[in-house]
Amino acid sequence: MPEFKSIFAAELAEFIALKQKAVSPGTYNIYRALLVNFDSHIIGCGPTEKTIGEQLVSDWIAPLYETLSVKTVSSRVSHLRQFLEYLRFCGYTVYVPEGLPKYTDNYMAYLFSDVEIDKIFRAADSLELVDSKPTSRYYRVTFPMVLRMLFGCGLRLGETLSMKVGDINFDNGLLLMKNTKNNKQRIVPMDESLTGMLRQYCAAMCIIGSPGAWLFPTDRPERHLSQSTADSLFRRVLVDTKIYVAPKPQTRGQCLHCLRHLFTVRSFAQAVRDGRSLNDSVPYLSVYLGHFDMDGTERYLKFSADMFPEHTEQFEEYASGVFSGGLYEE
Repeated sequence: MPEFKSIFAAELAEFIALKQKAVSPGTYNIYRALLVNFDSHIIGCGPTEKTIGEQLVSDWIAPLYETLSVKTVSSRVSHLRQFLEYLRFCGYTVYVPEGLPKYTDNYMAYLFSDVEIDKIFRAADSLELVDSKPTSRYYRVTFPMVLRMLFGCGLRLGETLSMKVGDINFDNGLLLMKNTKNNKQRIVPMDESLTGMLRQYCAAMCIIGSPGAWLFPTDRPERHLSQSTADSLFRRVLVDTKIYVAPKPQTRGQCLHCLRHLFTVRSFAQAVRDGRSLNDSVPYLSVYLGHFDMDGTERYLKFSADMFPEHTEQFEEYASGVFSGGLYEE
């Protein structure tokens, strides 16, 4: 059965096929879900000619504001614009929104304190599982290691969970990150202690000699630990330790991605304490995190003056005139 069913079904199928070759699997899935939704919207509007007017597009955008943040709406409109531009290139009369919804980027991640991090690791290491699913037998071993990888290397959750044993160079303590955002591969060095811990973990999981095995497997060989499961386990740990704070509407709140923010801030603070030049260390940090430029890194260096009062002034002096205030890149 065709995925698209409106009068633009053929064009939608052609466009998504082009996207599949040009973007990462995660980004492709976002485009596909959005276009399936827009396809249904076209059917509901019932146009009889292959044109797309302003009202049709506006009626699709308006409901997004009811459940999504302005930032997310902006992202989705940007994706839709690309398809509409494609239709215009193909010769159709199509309305393309001239601008994107504006939003104020005031997000500040929750930075866990050293005491809270200690509680989180202790709770994860002794996690009591009530899940009766067979795959849950792996969680008590895989999840604590996932936490340490995120905390110790500042990795994204998705790229961490999709790693295979063959992506690890144990001799040199290096991680080869292949399945990353925007397909931007990079090599990430680990601390010696984390390398040793990871080696012991792989030995305990009986995967150290299997380069094609998932680093964080489940009972099904073709699948690795999912992001939704990792998020659920993390929330359980936060609740058990009484650290959990319910998020405000349309905000991310406490999540595993906060560990990437914490890694970045702690790395910056360490550079200051060591007396290293920020003009040298921050660009290296940007590359380490897998950002295209330092604007993405700047977002991670927003932190409370209460937590790092001695470093706030140094960063403000460094950031002045350096960052352009561009879009946030995770």
